[in-house]
Amino acid sequence: MRKVLRKQDRNDFNARIKRLDPAFAAIPPQMREDRKPWEMGSRASRGSGSPVLMSGLGFGLALAALFAANNPETVQAMLVRSGWPIQFIQYATHGITLLILGLVVFYLANAVRIFRPKATGRGNAAGLVVGAVAAIAVSNLDQTHLQTGLNYAGFNSTQDIVAFAQARTSDIANIDWTSVVPVSSSAK
Repeated sequence: MRKVLRKQDRNDFNARIKRLDPAFAAIPPQMREDRKPWEMGSRASRGSGSPVLMSGLGFGLALAALFAANNPETVQAMLVRSGWPIQFIQYATHGITLLILGLVVFYLANAVRIFRPKATGRGNAAGLVVGAVAAIAVSNLDQTHLQTGLNYAGFNSTQDIVAFAQARTSDIANIDWTSVVPVSSSAK
């Protein structure tokens, strides 16, 4: 006996969608075009996840990048003090420069993302950009204002903040950078 194949049409497709994903089938067809597969819902995805956290992250990243760009000698001295091998300092500074350039592109992409009406996570992007703008504003403050803020936080200088951060991270990852040796997978 022969099996007859029937050409399926849009009604068959809609019936299958209704059977497999009733929540999606309940959405009107006009709204389905705007919905992306990774979104849980078109209204929920437009809201912000955590703009305050993203503002803090944007502030910290931009402030670290501005510090590294304005004080390359200090960054090199901190790398040497932390145990970074002297022969790799040039590679580290080039890597920091590339990270700063990548961070600039990252902030520009988030600034564009804010103004795109159909972009998801616009609130998070706004938080990152607002944090970066705040970091630029803080870095352009008068030194007396900065020193007052540092004293209020319990630090004497910005180097104390970096030393505090290094002490905390050395507790987490205790790596002896003097024992690191570059290796190659090619035959010698």
